[in-house]
Amino acid sequence: MVETGLQTAQTDQINSVDISARELANKVFETVPLLGRMMRRERLNGTGDFQQVHALKHLMSGPLPQAKLAEHLRMNPSALSKLIFALEQKGYVTQTIDPDDRRRMVIALTEEGRTFQRKMLAQAVEQANRTLKTLSPEERQTLSEALDIVTKLIETDHGKGR
Repeated sequence: MVETGLQTAQTDQINSVDISARELANKVFETVPLLGRMMRRERLNGTGDFQQVHALKHLMSGPLPQAKLAEHLRMNPSALSKLIFALEQKGYVTQTIDPDDRRRMVIALTEEGRTFQRKMLAQAVEQANRTLKTLSPEERQTLSEALDIVTKLIETDHGKGR
């Protein structure tokens, strides 16, 4: 069979896009630490911690049982306890015993926590905007689609209890 110029271009395009799972895994393991470093370096302009702001975001719609917050944050109970303690020390959250089930703790935002979270979210969005606006519209679309895929993979893997 004789390949036409169009078929050759399509084959070349497919081959250039075809990446093995191992190659992709290596790329992920190279990229994820860079994202972590960037987030630690930014530290939301030195005034907050990404995990803390993320936890506060989940509490904006109302108090949550500690187990539900752990599920939203994909954190183990020990790590979440440390995070809640740090937030409590700053006056951003309160912990109370659930009146319906005394075995459960309910975490709620304080007014100070709500104010802090709004401020930090605005800063985080502005920082991301400054970085992302350097990308072309096509690159932003590709990144958005890639993040959707990563989220799906994490949620699928998390659901398996890994």
